[in-house]
Amino acid sequence: MTDHHTSPQHDTSSEPTSPNAGAASLYRFDSALPHCQWWLAITSPQISYNRGALDYDLLEMRRVIEDANAWAAEFVDSWGIQTRREWHQMIYRLAMGEVHGNMWEYEFNRRGFVSAKQWQDRITNNENEVAQGEMRYLDVVYRQVGNSGFRAWDYCRGSFLVRAGYAVGKVTAEECAFLLNYISQQIQRHFSSWDQYLQSFIFGRNYWEYINDEDEDIDNIPYLLSNGFHVGFSVFFESIENDPDSPIPALAWDTPLPLMEPPESLTAILNEIAEDEK
Repeated sequence: MTDHHTSPQHDTSSEPTSPNAGAASLYRFDSALPHCQWWLAITSPQISYNRGALDYDLLEMRRVIEDANAWAAEFVDSWGIQTRREWHQMIYRLAMGEVHGNMWEYEFNRRGFVSAKQWQDRITNNENEVAQGEMRYLDVVYRQVGNSGFRAWDYCRGSFLVRAGYAVGKVTAEECAFLLNYISQQIQRHFSSWDQYLQSFIFGRNYWEYINDEDEDIDNIPYLLSNGFHVGFSVFFESIENDPDSPIPALAWDTPLPLMEPPESLTAILNEIAEDEK
């Protein structure tokens, strides 16, 4: 791996060869390459409110990793993942948008087939105040990001786990490159701009705060429909837009991404997971 800030947890000389030896360079991280810069940029929303501990421009996100095991242990508490297999299982679900990204998927698609008035009539005809508020929120999200809904919330966190997993030795260099590229392709497929991607992330994070807050939903609807929870919408956008280190403004949205085959190690572990889930 040719990253200028290679993690101390990885000896690049012992990394497995790429699936196609002639395309080995695709699996090496080089911060001078536009598509590698794109790989890093997709994690920016998650990093933006952790700037005290994390860096945008380092593949491992931390300039110094004093204790990789201690950092990995934090993910046991926050994500419930410990083994390499559990890391990849969670990354896969996030890359597929299956954790929170597919929430309200049917309703977002349904919103796309009706007029604004028809949707408003549906809200009016629902007597449940919480349901009314959630349907209004869905309408706001749809107007900004279409039926992609909350997908960016999953994609961004997926890229975060890929990079953190690489830093703590749960994800190999080749897997890291392939997964970041795959998630980047998903993002370019489902969104049309960085602004739309950021909006989807913020809306998704806000809805996640809403469903996980301990107060009653009826009490939280006003927060859902105003400036959000904790890190509000306006604060979130301002923190990214006013951060001179944020890589997003300088990167073209339509940056070409390479075609890459999954490493054998990744295929093997995902096949193993799929077999066990049958």
